[in-house]
Amino acid sequence: MVPMALVLAGGGIALMTYVSNGAKVVPGYSFGQPRHPVTQEMLDQAKLESKKIAPFFKLPDTDGKQVVIGGKGQKPLFVYFVKEGCPCSFDAEPMFQRLFKHHEGQIEFISVTDAKGKAAEKWDFDMLVPYPLVSNPTFELMKAYSSPASVYCTLVATDGSIVKQWPGYSRSMMKEMNTLMAKAAGAKEKPFDTAYAPEAKTSGCSFEME
Repeated sequence: MVPMALVLAGGGIALMTYVSNGAKVVPGYSFGQPRHPVTQEMLDQAKLESKKIAPFFKLPDTDGKQVVIGGKGQKPLFVYFVKEGCPCSFDAEPMFQRLFKHHEGQIEFISVTDAKGKAAEKWDFDMLVPYPLVSNPTFELMKAYSSPASVYCTLVATDGSIVKQWPGYSRSMMKEMNTLMAKAAGAKEKPFDTAYAPEAKTSGCSFEME
């Protein structure tokens, strides 16, 4: 089986298109209106997370290695959420991997999925995820990080406080992520190419939490 992420050119954005219901789709790029637009209410709620202490978890990733989410660390931490079977997660994954490469060695990345066991391992394999992927089908992490849907992401400073949460992604949001990551890492900001991110702020499919 060939991993899906082999379409990621040079570790960057997927340039191969495929056809879905007669429409072209490029992972990481929205050709029309967002499936799940980011609302002002979502932005306002995410803003309330800033400066809070990030919830602490220690959980195994898909390789069985224990990873720490939250708490104080030597490097800032970026946590983002993906949902099993969610096309929004597939669209966004290449952009987040590019952001990781852009800040490699300066920012720790951890991805969290609601997929269980083999399904989580399959996503990890298919997408060639270059950082830890944690399976959390019982949603404790999603609830603790106030992330009700996929593509939500949170930047945590080295002192364990939340720098900012984003309820989705877009060109402007990813530029802001890049700026705040560089600042949190104490590094000089390097321009980040957001050409394949959607222009409109878009979130992901909701998790099926009670």
